[in-house]
Amino acid sequence: MAEKKKIPCRVCGKLFEPCSTCQSDNRMFRWRNFACSLKCAEKYISETIAYRESQTKKDISVTVDVEADLNTHQETPKRKYTKKKATNNIEIEKEESEQID
Repeated sequence: MAEKKKIPCRVCGKLFEPCSTCQSDNRMFRWRNFACSLKCAEKYISETIAYRESQTKKDISVTVDVEADLNTHQETPKRKYTKKKATNNIEIEKEESEQID
């Protein structure tokens, strides 16, 4: 008789026989496909969740840093308005009369 298939546990490395029913049903994630015991499965899942949360926090902080960087570099330039010089004598006389009044 052939020896049954054994795979290493993803947490402790111990060889175990995976559940054939769990492996044949791909519709659901089952701990018996990757861990030798429920204790190892819980440890694996908690470490995976912690890792994913840390990656999400890094992504958020990088996004915030980039947005802050963009906001500081995209300030609208301040325009300086200067009064146009008069092009003829009539405009000069109007301005002088306004200043006198």
